[in-house]
Amino acid sequence: MTLLLRSIIRAISAVILLTANAFGQEFPTRNIDFIVPFSPGGGSDNIVRALQPSLERALGQTIVIRNIAGGGGAVGYSRLVRAEPDGYSITTTNNAIFTLSSFSNAPFVNADFDHLARVAVMPYILAVRNNDEWTDLESLRRDLEKNNRKLSVGFSGVGSSTHITAHAIANALGMEFLFIPYGGGTAAVSSAMGGHIDAVVLNPSEILSAVDAGKLTPVLSTGSERSVFMPEIPTLKELGFDLELEQWRGVSAPKGLSPEVKDAYVSAIKIAVQDPRFIQTIEVSSTEVRPLFGQELDDFIQATEEIILPIVESVK
Repeated sequence: MTLLLRSIIRAISAVILLTANAFGQEFPTRNIDFIVPFSPGGGSDNIVRALQPSLERALGQTIVIRNIAGGGGAVGYSRLVRAEPDGYSITTTNNAIFTLSSFSNAPFVNADFDHLARVAVMPYILAVRNNDEWTDLESLRRDLEKNNRKLSVGFSGVGSSTHITAHAIANALGMEFLFIPYGGGTAAVSSAMGGHIDAVVLNPSEILSAVDAGKLTPVLSTGSERSVFMPEIPTLKELGFDLELEQWRGVSAPKGLSPEVKDAYVSAIKIAVQDPRFIQTIEVSSTEVRPLFGQELDDFIQATEEIILPIVESVK
């Protein structure tokens, strides 16, 4: 065998070996883009940045966070669902994925995502302005009925999850609300404390300081269980009403991930969410780390969608 022929054979063998190794190598093999469809500093962004270090260690690759804000999340989510479903583009999801397609005509629906995990949750709280007559749900209802008046309820923006939840609470209770949108939770809380509206529907992190100051009185939670940050507040289920609805933060990808990539993410996220530093960071914002995966995750998302979508259609 000539020297040239031996060299050609060795070169071909090397190419075959390199190709085989590349195809056999486990996911991931390069950097991952984590799209946050909101501006830096918000609830979703904070959770992603808290999760990043432990998820990088679990996956063994660098995660690049990309804030792509606009349209209440529609711009970033639209970019995500158009990405290749190879695992190298992921995002953080919440209840916005159920509302944006209807309120903003966003070019995606829940079915365009492969949901990998629910990482954390927080309930919605109905809290009323300081009033000696309104100490709990029963006294609130009794006083409203006595005076034949509706409850004016503030929330964070038309089409927001707090807007939809306010309607869900009214429907569950069989009460009439006057729905008052605000530019954000802070504005709604200030208006309630000033006596301009009766109540707010917001997350615990948005009302805790006002509650601690005695300016607002929380009367119910929409959570599946009592919040560890407001353990004295009963859930609607405990009060005998059929509603469980929570704000959740998850990790999702474009539809079409391979089972192997899904398994790699689930295994990594299960490790990452146990990091004490991640848990401590999340709990500062009154958010509970309560992960879900697999069928339990699918059931949770389906149940949430079935509550939200009919209300969206009725109010848009």
